[in-house]
Amino acid sequence: MHDRAIRPLQFLALQLVGAVAVVHLAVGTEQLAAVAANGLLGRYLTSEVFTHPRALLFVLLGVAGLAGIVAAAKGWLPRRRAYELGIALMLCSLLSWVAWHTLLNHGAAIGAAPAPEDHTHGGLLATLFSHYVEPILAALGTAASDTPGSGRVLLGVVSKTLELAAVVVLALLLRTDPAVAGEPLLSLGLSNPEA
Repeated sequence: MHDRAIRPLQFLALQLVGAVAVVHLAVGTEQLAAVAANGLLGRYLTSEVFTHPRALLFVLLGVAGLAGIVAAAKGWLPRRRAYELGIALMLCSLLSWVAWHTLLNHGAAIGAAPAPEDHTHGGLLATLFSHYVEPILAALGTAASDTPGSGRVLLGVVSKTLELAAVVVLALLLRTDPAVAGEPLLSLGLSNPEA
């Protein structure tokens, strides 16, 4: 592909990663602001962050995404590394979401309050259905009936969709961008001893 065909994909990747970063930054900041407004920020950061890590992790993911965008735009990161780090960040968020809703049982496995008894998961597919498909169907149903739905749940669905789309677009760029041809895969800055 030539540079003219790559530019729209780069713009799309920028929009997707930027939107994911802003969503996580907004949600995490709002949660941390609520903790701070109650005078509990010091307690949260010293003892409760390990059992309720999501707010801080959301902020860190948002900052990392925005920092990556700036670093790539300024040329501080080679394109291949920017694409790889973007894919890693999006996959980290997706896999963390799956782990939170399955293995960690909404934090109960790390000491947070257990999930309500009526909130059970039947494995990965049931989790994807209950936390992704059902919210979409519910949002479509409430949109048709003029009843308000849960904005936070729908925002989560949108975020996961954007993350998955970002992985696809960044992987496509990694494969087709002529500027990364010839650079080693997983460019960790290690030199090739045979060169």
